Amino acid sequence: MPDIHAYLANNCPTKPFRASAAWNRIQDKPTSVTVLRGNETLAAQTVRLEYRAMPGEAAGGAGLASVRRVVVFGVRDHATAANTDLKKGDRFVLNGSQEYRVIDVVVYPGELQATAERSL
Repeated sequence: MPDIHAYLANNCPTKPFRASAAWNRIQDKPTSVTVLRGNETLAAQTVRLEYRAMPGEAAGGAGLASVRRVVVFGVRDHATAANTDLKKGDRFVLNGSQEYRVIDVVVYPGELQATAERSL
């Protein structure tokens, strides 16, 4: 019978390894974003953005509105890169005018992934 504890102890990548791998993926397609948290502006952060294949729809007071979602890939616990600082409700602007709002953040060992959306 497989022993999950032995697998995790011997085969599971460490946080530094995963952080390094995440940072390398980010460097393949880096984007600098400045996060707005309430009335505070955070320092620019380097992340990787991947657009969802198709826009979705969200219900609003006047019916359905189209939304565009992106997945934000960040790094945590890297030897030299600062931790990506994103929280639900944060906002950032892309291409000078497209404001995205973070709707979900998931933290993994060595990396962070967030979903953000904007109304079209």
